[in-house]
Amino acid sequence: MCAAQFSFAPESRLDVLARPKMNLLKHQDRPSVYWQEKIDIASTCNMTARQNELAQPKTVNKMYKEDRPSPIWPVKPSALQTVPSPRLEKLAKAKSISQEWMEDQLAYTVVTEAAKKASASPRTIQLAKPKDHAAISMSSPPKSQPEEGKGFFHSEKGVSPTARTQALAVPKTEHSQYQPDLTVLRHVPASALNAQASDRICQLARPKTRKAIFDGYDPYQISPAAKHADASPRVIELCIPPARRQRHKKV
Repeated sequence: MCAAQFSFAPESRLDVLARPKMNLLKHQDRPSVYWQEKIDIASTCNMTARQNELAQPKTVNKMYKEDRPSPIWPVKPSALQTVPSPRLEKLAKAKSISQEWMEDQLAYTVVTEAAKKASASPRTIQLAKPKDHAAISMSSPPKSQPEEGKGFFHSEKGVSPTARTQALAVPKTEHSQYQPDLTVLRHVPASALNAQASDRICQLARPKTRKAIFDGYDPYQISPAAKHADASPRVIELCIPPARRQRHKKV
């Protein structure tokens, strides 16, 4: 069989997929990636009157006024001869600086000679010493006792508490009927172990049974007694809306 016998046979799908992709950049003089063999189809659609109207450029409003032709504006003679009022002259004055205003201090302050030659007092030296918290916590006496070098005033030594103060100082005692909490592990008496529940307790201990929907339970069913019930005058009175919410029909 020669190759000429297959020239007229239709190509299969595999032959079409086996073709290499075409290099569209082979011709550098092409202005675009569109094929040159593409037939240009002339557009036959026309614009409507409304489209032509919308395509027109926007015109300037008739009331529009252009800018002044010159930066030098003419001044009217009446404006040249105008005399300002006292209020305008007062407002035209520049705002003065407050008398209490003080300039910012310089970053480098100047120390006076008196400050350089000043000597600290013993009290100032005592306050300037840092506190030793560790020594204070270890050597601090109890609050009920006076510190070293300090004692009670003479008026404090002769003071005696009143009867009311002594009564308030007595600690509060427990109530006679107070019972402490029970221990977690406690003995259960034999009477509780051998106790038997009564029929009423067994009846109350049973869970409440509810009929399911598939058992014939209908939550929307109304009983015959409710259908023939009559509302009392008080219920009818409460059902009437207040006067402010009642609207009368317009005739």
